[in-house]
Amino acid sequence: MSDLFDFFKENESKLHERPSEQAWQKLEQKLKRNRRPRRRGIRFLQLGVVALAILLLVLAAGLVWYFAKRGGI
Repeated sequence: MSDLFDFFKENESKLHERPSEQAWQKLEQKLKRNRRPRRRGIRFLQLGVVALAILLLVLAAGLVWYFAKRGGI
């Protein structure tokens, strides 16, 4: 375990190195290229699917209750 601590002590100066400005600019350009535009319609679509699932569950529960009360089950 002391080998690990010695390794960090010997290489501590490398932890404080800063990349060049050119490296930051390249990284920013890559991030801008890979960024997709947000689609707002998906959130509403997800909300609609959840609402539909709840409606179907309520409908199924109502049918089960109706047939159970009627004596069909």
